[in-house]
Amino acid sequence: MNQVEEALNTLIQSIKSSPEYTRYQDISARVHEQPELERQINQFRRENFEAQNSTGIWDLYERMDKLEKDYEDFRRRPLVREFLAAELALCRQLQNINLSIIRNIDFDVGFIDL
Repeated sequence: MNQVEEALNTLIQSIKSSPEYTRYQDISARVHEQPELERQINQFRRENFEAQNSTGIWDLYERMDKLEKDYEDFRRRPLVREFLAAELALCRQLQNINLSIIRNIDFDVGFIDL
């Protein structure tokens, strides 16, 4: 195993022992115990993903506005709110890791704003 693979394995283990990851796993397990709630959460996540990856800025605003309204009451449910917050925290952690790597190596990504 080379040095990069070893460092990657260490990073993975660090992520898995992080508070963000353990919280996400704990809440995810609680959600999994309620199949209908899990299905609804996944439907919301799917629609959210599709809206954020749609083409056209106005389409995005319209879709996000509709999504917010359609799921307003649903997102107020405590377990749903906890799950979405834990997922967001983990995603932000992974984004920060990725950004840190990109910013600290000589890899030209000048075509995007970081």
